[in-house]
Amino acid sequence: MNTAIAIRRPMHVLRDAPIRSKIIFITLLTSGVALLLTCLAFVTYEMVVFKTDMVDELSSTAAMIADNSSAALAFSDPVSAAQTLKSLRAHSHIVEAAIYDAHGKVFAEYDREPSLAFRLPAIEADGQRFDGGGLKLFRAINLAGERVGTVFILSDLEAMHARLRQYAVIVILVMALASIVTYLLARWLQAEISGPVSHLAGIMGAVAGREDYSVRATKQGEDELGELIEGFNHMLDQIQERDSALSEAHQTLEARVQQRTSELQSEIMERERAQTELEGIHRQLLVASRQAGMAEVATNVLHNVGNVLNSVNVSADLVVTRMQKSGASGLEKVVALLRAHDGDLGTFMTADARGKHVVPHLENLAEHLMAEQTAIVQELVSLHANIDHIKDIVAMQQSYAKVTGVQEIVNVIDLVEDGLRLNAGALVRHGVEVQRDFQAQLVVNLDKHKILQILVNLVRNAKYACEESGRSDRRITLRVANLDGRAAISVMDNGVGIAPENLTRIFNHGFTTRAAGHGFGLHSAALAARELGGSLIAHSDGPGLGAKFTLELPLHSAELLDA
Repeated sequence: MNTAIAIRRPMHVLRDAPIRSKIIFITLLTSGVALLLTCLAFVTYEMVVFKTDMVDELSSTAAMIADNSSAALAFSDPVSAAQTLKSLRAHSHIVEAAIYDAHGKVFAEYDREPSLAFRLPAIEADGQRFDGGGLKLFRAINLAGERVGTVFILSDLEAMHARLRQYAVIVILVMALASIVTYLLARWLQAEISGPVSHLAGIMGAVAGREDYSVRATKQGEDELGELIEGFNHMLDQIQERDSALSEAHQTLEARVQQRTSELQSEIMERERAQTELEGIHRQLLVASRQAGMAEVATNVLHNVGNVLNSVNVSADLVVTRMQKSGASGLEKVVALLRAHDGDLGTFMTADARGKHVVPHLENLAEHLMAEQTAIVQELVSLHANIDHIKDIVAMQQSYAKVTGVQEIVNVIDLVEDGLRLNAGALVRHGVEVQRDFQAQLVVNLDKHKILQILVNLVRNAKYACEESGRSDRRITLRVANLDGRAAISVMDNGVGIAPENLTRIFNHGFTTRAAGHGFGLHSAALAARELGGSLIAHSDGPGLGAKFTLELPLHSAELLDA
């Protein structure tokens, strides 16, 4: 089982867990990792300091032995040198020691445990090194400025191992205590976030399940969640008003149509067809209004649906305006005229000049109603297409609403298409043409959420550049190519371009040339590209000549083999 699969399984379980559990888990994970790294850094520092102190202590001991044994070497007195080495018994960590003469031969030696056979090493250059579970040290013995021998000392690392065991116990105890405290604090604090979210989810369920637009969420604070709830309630107010107005208009028109149909049924067969058409239009209006209303609720939750809802609102307003100006009001005058001649209807229809115009007037009215029906149906088709677009955006948003940080094998072109769909509404609204230049089918094994974040940012910036250029032929080109074994995704525009002096600063935090810009979009995109093992490069021939941003990413290993 590879690492990606092992990580993906617990993340998949966490994705469906309640938000309070996610908050507690994330709090425990982040605090635990931070504390663990702190403990590891502390232990590492202590070990480095301990080794340094150990070397200093052993160097001082070796210097003392060298000073006390120089005369013994000068007078060839190994017994005196051996006595000097015996003073090392006070140092329990010293395992072996020896004094070598100027020719590198053993002059005297010391064993902490004489019963154990030990082979002294060959003489080495002055210095120390940790080797074979111990610290070896060689130091020169000088007399009157001349080297007369060498001191060798071998120390074990038992003291360091004992200290490591102590640190391990301390780290375990600190981690356990910190985890308990963090868990209790997370359980206590998570209600501040999960409470309003759970409340809002319950209200949304009531709206979606019962189509009850009268319910309202309770605002619990002035933070982002409070603003979200306030905006959600405002959208419900608008939807409820529109739904009530449409329902009242439908009831009024349906009652009028039924009354007029019963009065004219025996005289005008054409009126039946008009009634059927009007009823069908009103039913479609109710369906469209509910779909538009639910789409507006989704707007507050999914930011990217707002572009499509503009088109939905325009279509809905056009339908309502056409219904308010409908030629059906002319039927009321015809009905009033026929009622006035209820007793002599036949004579009135054949002899009276006004009666003779009733049938032609009804024919004109039927043609007018048919034209209205065609226009309204066209608007409803547009509504239906926009609603399908909203469904696609919601489905795609949901597919990316996961915990990031998990590497997946994904198709580069699919990611580019997703980035375009998330900007589709804005691109259409600003009249930006999109061209695709997909030169290769490439696969990467990376965090697709970070890649999508970069692509959405680049496409949005290209759209702004085209809009600010004032050109009528606004165009964005997206290219996917294999560049020397790396996936190269280029976003090119024919917008305002970039000045040469800004090319070196464009990825700096806070730098922007747009009045409404915040200056961290490209900076965060460049950081994300670096975290993915890739790079983000900008190029422009100058102001007014467009710009090109290229995201380079490492290919999946299978793609490298194919290449």
